[in-house]
Amino acid sequence: MATGRGQFLLSLRQGFERIQPGRHEELLGGSRRKSPTCEGNSSRRRRRRLPPEIILKIFSYLDAASLFSVGFVSRQFHDLANDNVIWYELYACEMSRKKQKPRLCETPDSESPAVQDVPAAVWKKLLFREMGWRRDTVWKKDLRHVNLNTGMPEHTEQVLRNLNVVWEITLTLKGGRRCVYKRSQAFFSDSSVSVCWSYGTWPKIHRVYSVELYGVLDSSTTLLSKPQWRSLISKTLLSRTEKWRCIGTDSLVKLMQFDEGITVGIWRGTWVIAFIMATLHFHRLVERSVLGSLFCPYRAEEIIPLHPEVPQGSGVHGYTVLVLLHNSVRRIMQCRFSPVLCTRDEFCSGYVQLRPLNAGMSEKHAAVSGKISFPWRAGELHGDVKNCCMMTVSVLDTSQRPVWCICSSSALLLNRSRRLNETYDGEQFTLRYRDSDGKLNMTLVCMQDLQLYFLIGLHIWIRAEKVNMLLI
Repeated sequence: MATGRGQFLLSLRQGFERIQPGRHEELLGGSRRKSPTCEGNSSRRRRRRLPPEIILKIFSYLDAASLFSVGFVSRQFHDLANDNVIWYELYACEMSRKKQKPRLCETPDSESPAVQDVPAAVWKKLLFREMGWRRDTVWKKDLRHVNLNTGMPEHTEQVLRNLNVVWEITLTLKGGRRCVYKRSQAFFSDSSVSVCWSYGTWPKIHRVYSVELYGVLDSSTTLLSKPQWRSLISKTLLSRTEKWRCIGTDSLVKLMQFDEGITVGIWRGTWVIAFIMATLHFHRLVERSVLGSLFCPYRAEEIIPLHPEVPQGSGVHGYTVLVLLHNSVRRIMQCRFSPVLCTRDEFCSGYVQLRPLNAGMSEKHAAVSGKISFPWRAGELHGDVKNCCMMTVSVLDTSQRPVWCICSSSALLLNRSRRLNETYDGEQFTLRYRDSDGKLNMTLVCMQDLQLYFLIGLHIWIRAEKVNMLLI
């Protein structure tokens, strides 16, 4: 009996809701308020009662990006947002703007069988392919020209500026909060770009969990309400103490070097971040800054190299090594070594070695112009850390394809072992670098009377797997 009475009251309530929406509460319970669940259900019911023709008419006023996004609201919106008529009109408008005719129809006639009698979302795919092809082919064509001195695309800086690519740093704190910092300045060299972030309110480095570097398409035509495309370039975790390596100090800041070419300046005595600087190699920089996603970086396809394996006891001649020492203001030294012999290292298993320069090659010893230092600026304050600089190294194979490309900040370490060359009287210093793919030792000697550094040694080890499987 109680169940039958409940069914009757429920049907009565639904009838009042259809006849007089908004007054059934007074008839069934006085001033009782509707629960949020009931309000949400009634809102969904009103949306379902809206005819599909009206929804399609509303969708016809949206642009391609908004129409694509609205398809994720519900299953009904997904089906309606993939309507071929709407997408054909957008496709025809895009082709007419390019002064081309659509292939299947001469005019955007929604009644044409060529528009309707095709699978769903066909015109949407054609439109996105056309928009992406037009954008990608322009800058990919510009990147075909290779600089013979660096082995990198010659117009990388121009392509990045034409695409309005900027770089952002996102700090994730240990409590979960995320802080985003815009780029302050950028310094372009022949084969890399140094980006600095120095403005804003910075946390203490002990509170930072990770540092994420993004490439952002900062188009001036993009509305502020629409999100900008972000491509993850690198993510560095700061929670592990073995990565905290100090490379230099001055009276105000201390420089800490992390993975992926990230250098963090910390105010001495407070551990508050003063600035962050990143050095990005030109190798695949446009692709890494544009073609990645918010969570996944760009990954290049793998091909088999020209020399699939370096034989034991012999080597491959014709490699090229390019070395650039610089800072955020000027170039300190640039050298090119070619051809270089690539041989398998008998003492370091799993590595191949290249020795572009040793102490006995006095005719190839290169002079370093000026002092080696790391200038920085944070707001109105600035300084200069001595015996530190940025290092960009490119190793090219016999086909002038990149094998190993690195960018990092490094410090001059005093070499207290035996002298490599007795010709030079000054103190000898070493620049070292190491990652999962290889390692590098660079030896310099300081001539105090001439106030010059000379590069007298360069030794590179690269993992055999890296040489055996190149990245295009």
